[in-house]
Amino acid sequence: MKFIKFSVITIAIIAISSSLSATSLSEALIEGKVTGDISITYEQRNVDKEISKYYQDTAYSVGSIGLDYKSGSYNNLSTEIGLRAYANIWEEDSNSVTARGIGDSSERFYDKARKIMLSKAFIAYDKNDTHFKVGRQSLSTEWMGKIQDAVSLYTSPIENSKLEMIWSKKMGRVYSREFRDFNDLNENKGVYKAGFEYKFNEHVKTKTYYMTSPDKYNLVGGRINLDGTLGDAKIGSLIHVIETNEKISDVADGKMLEVKLYANYAGYSATLGYVKTGEENGWGSANTAGEQIVQFEEGDGMYYADAETIYFSVNKQVGPINITALYGEMEYTKNNYKEKEFDLWAGYNISKNLTLNAGFTVTNTDDKDAGTTDLTQLNTTLVYKF
Repeated sequence: MKFIKFSVITIAIIAISSSLSATSLSEALIEGKVTGDISITYEQRNVDKEISKYYQDTAYSVGSIGLDYKSGSYNNLSTEIGLRAYANIWEEDSNSVTARGIGDSSERFYDKARKIMLSKAFIAYDKNDTHFKVGRQSLSTEWMGKIQDAVSLYTSPIENSKLEMIWSKKMGRVYSREFRDFNDLNENKGVYKAGFEYKFNEHVKTKTYYMTSPDKYNLVGGRINLDGTLGDAKIGSLIHVIETNEKISDVADGKMLEVKLYANYAGYSATLGYVKTGEENGWGSANTAGEQIVQFEEGDGMYYADAETIYFSVNKQVGPINITALYGEMEYTKNNYKEKEFDLWAGYNISKNLTLNAGFTVTNTDDKDAGTTDLTQLNTTLVYKF
């Protein structure tokens, strides 16, 4: 695995060195563009019972400035660099001890939030259906998400197919609403993923994939999408299954079944979803490098073993406002606990460059579960892009 990892990086460096002369690099840099944003976020969380450092009342506002530079392309090569700097504006309690630091804002912005952090820094090669990146980048694929220090390759070896190959070393979050420093995945050994997607026709698409974190776990997963039309409505379904093979002794393997039904009609988008986790160890170590399964703002109940979740969401653009509502119920069958959550998100384009996003969350947890509590949460983020 180490040989493959370093071979890929070496090939990338050789390719870049041989393709870019000083003159061509200068031209590509001159063609580059700088963009950025100034953001202010506010969040208030109120819990029914303050029972832990995580479940406690918090209120704060954090400002940040993001800058991004994207070069021009030369011989299909380009680079992109981004950074974000944070500063606390206000905290209701600057001395509170949360699960991740001191002060209310450390609930979302961990201890190093007052510093500048790279949000992206990668070299890319793009030609036709081939896309290759080396460096800090955003990932959004099964069990790998957020921002990661990774090597990724997407290509189409045959018509109607997509081959995915990823190795990631670290994962973090550098967003206007959230900051987490970058931590090693699997003690610097990283996580590897290979996936193959094939589109049989306009109605049927499948994907199989394999992930491994050396000395920790292996994972096999697959999904099938079925899409069609019913009158003026576009409809579809997803079936997604995984199983992990945990390599650490006395740790049970993980499993998951995900089923979705979705439809688009008259400007409305609706989804009905069901997720079932393994009886012994939930989905195991699958989410070590992130996940795309939990749709909720909180969704804590979905991470438990032997949990069943059913949810319904609807989205609609109403004039300049985009609105999404989500309601779900989670039941941890082994303990016979139940949890309900309602989320409402809205995005309003005040002007071409100014956007206001807001979210409201209410959870109703089981009184028998002493480890959790009801909460309400409000967040707003104002973003000016330039």
